[in-house]
Amino acid sequence: MVKPNFIYIAAIVAIIGALPFYFSIKNSSSAPTAEYISITYSDYNTDNTSDKITTQILTLDCPSKEIKKVFEFDYTSQYPLGYCDKKDQLVYFTKRIGDDQNYGDQIFVSNLLDKKETQLTYDLFAVNYIISTQQKIFFAARPKGSQVIKLGSIDKKTNEISYWGDEDTNIEAMVVDSINKKVFIATYSMKEARYNVMHQDGPAGQDNFVMPLHTVFQTDYDFTNTVKLFDEHLWVRTLMTDGNNLVALCDRKYNDATTPSMVFCYNFTSKKVSKKPWESARLQVGDANYSADGKKIYAISTIDEKRGLYEYDTDTLKQTPLFVPEKGFINNIQIIK
Repeated sequence: MVKPNFIYIAAIVAIIGALPFYFSIKNSSSAPTAEYISITYSDYNTDNTSDKITTQILTLDCPSKEIKKVFEFDYTSQYPLGYCDKKDQLVYFTKRIGDDQNYGDQIFVSNLLDKKETQLTYDLFAVNYIISTQQKIFFAARPKGSQVIKLGSIDKKTNEISYWGDEDTNIEAMVVDSINKKVFIATYSMKEARYNVMHQDGPAGQDNFVMPLHTVFQTDYDFTNTVKLFDEHLWVRTLMTDGNNLVALCDRKYNDATTPSMVFCYNFTSKKVSKKPWESARLQVGDANYSADGKKIYAISTIDEKRGLYEYDTDTLKQTPLFVPEKGFINNIQIIK
């Protein structure tokens, strides 16, 4: 995964993609699973025998706040990602495959019961999102040879892979509503981004980059019914949903912590958009989402110079630390409702 640290990176580099793969998943349990958070966390190997960095997939049970380690793998990809599917007892993760001239981060799945590991993709450059639902696996990926991050899905029964979008539409952020079976994506045109990079007006040496138009779409699991919700010349860097609204955190510039993010709220019933400043600590790009009851937001943030996973009360905006490691790095989280 590549986080946009500079304008040129954000406008030109975007990474991700995937090719079809063939495997089948059988539910190992039909019992309901309590709301939890899948955490991908990297640190030096736990036995302290070498300088090797490993990545762990942890789960945090939201009702009890209990954290468990469920899986560990070598840190080989550019930016390790993971996703724990407790219901099916599977973990998805990324691993670098190939030599120095021809490599990519591929998606793997491991069965927590029999420890069987399967490579799922073979032609990716890197991976930004992996989200499993009961019917499908959704991902954001850039196939080798493409210049855009694509939204894709894999049917768990047929293993059929489908894509949404075209070769100019770049996926910036996404979130899946597994209850209402909707996928929300924030996109922008790569052609417009490149043009804006090359045609910056104003004094030399200053940031005069005009943010490309970001458009937020809603689509169904089959990508057959797509609706544009709103668009803005702002960086739509995080999408969240509480079931009744889609909430987007937007910035005027990339990675500018000096000004608060704007919150755009699209109501599914009224189909109207409201906006206001984000009034709490800044959330990291992507990954944040609401609890099932909409009363909390779980997000990666840095508070009092301590980076970690925090719980935000949506009424009081009080932040409660859930997992703030003294060392290592939280790569990503996913809230599973």
